Amino acid sequence: MAHSHNQVIGTPFVPPSVTFRLICMKEVFERSGKCSLCEIQSQDILVSETRNFSANGPFASIYPFETWITPLQHSSYLHEIDQDKVSYLGSLLRSMLQKLYKYLNDSSFNYTIHGAVWTIIFVPTLNTLIVPQLSVTGGFGM
Repeated sequence: MAHSHNQVIGTPFVPPSVTFRLICMKEVFERSGKCSLCEIQSQDILVSETRNFSANGPFASIYPFETWITPLQHSSYLHEIDQDKVSYLGSLLRSMLQKLYKYLNDSSFNYTIHGAVWTIIFVPTLNTLIVPQLSVTGGFGM
């Protein structure tokens, strides 16, 4: 779209991509006794970190400049974090978006919040003045 905007969509079901991720995470844990998010973070590109959260560029991201924010301590649900952690999360998210906004020349972003897996994923919708359109994801479906 030609203007900045937000859309919030909640579903009464768990999207298939999240279900698949949960199944894979469970299989990894049952096989190795380790959390796959913790293991993957060691292979990701650490972009920034606060006392409670890390922002990573996934090792094999689906989209250019895709960034994941995850908690450093295990937590089952996003809504369970306390006010102190919310401040760190907001600070990290703001810092990451400001950097990408500046670097990508005023780009817009798509966000996905996976509450049960507890990740925030954001993907720039790249400005064609800087980079050819490499990603056309928009709206519902991430």
